[in-house]
Amino acid sequence: MRPTPAPLALALSVLAFAAQAQTADNPVTGKALFENTALASGNAGLPSCTSCHGSVEARRSQISGTGDSFADITFDTAMTRFTAALATQPDMRPLRVLTNQQVRDIAAYIADTPKTTPESESQLNFSAALNGNSAAQTVSLKHSTAVSENLQITSVAAVGTGAANFVLAKAGCEGVTLAPAGTCSITVTYAPTTSAVSTPDLVFTMKQGASTTTFERVLFLNGSIASTTPPATDSGGGGALGLGWLAALGTAVAALARRRRA
Repeated sequence: MRPTPAPLALALSVLAFAAQAQTADNPVTGKALFENTALASGNAGLPSCTSCHGSVEARRSQISGTGDSFADITFDTAMTRFTAALATQPDMRPLRVLTNQQVRDIAAYIADTPKTTPESESQLNFSAALNGNSAAQTVSLKHSTAVSENLQITSVAAVGTGAANFVLAKAGCEGVTLAPAGTCSITVTYAPTTSAVSTPDLVFTMKQGASTTTFERVLFLNGSIASTTPPATDSGGGGALGLGWLAALGTAVAALARRRRA
């Protein structure tokens, strides 16, 4: 009788999926695999993912721990959770016949909710002289691919400390309705009128299909005042620190103190 692989060795072999060369991961294919695994995979008798999880929305809610069916789950998180379940959960053993690409496609479907570029919870850093403008930065939002409902972006706003120091060219997204896989973009410019630290959140608020429940994608904005002169040298007591240096220090301290949204 062949020995049963140790759990750790099996986990490592399953996680090796992620290290192999891949074609493009396809959430549309993943949707079919999630909902009718036997038919879509060509392996008769396999249970479907819905037999355990009910729906992909329930699975996203469980993975995120937030109760949000539109939670922003990354592909890497979805892949890690799925491959770990394949390695350790007895009910998942039949699904070990799935190919590398089929596993990745299911993970892509689990992660198929609206995404920002840069990723949500990223920090966008800006620097500008007082009463000047920074270079503009672009933020894009892409709707899910494997869905039939449109996505309505109800608002795009900077919210929090120093929000008024950021100029958003948001007409390309705010109030826009995106079809599946559709994309919109805004630009963000830092235009400080005071030397106060500017660390607001950039919040995209949206709703999908006929739902009246809104959900968000949030990025962190960090604006600092550019100094045109070096700080004064402290020659042993009483040397004054430059305004730009103080503003930069305040920004760094505020950034360290910020909490991510739950």
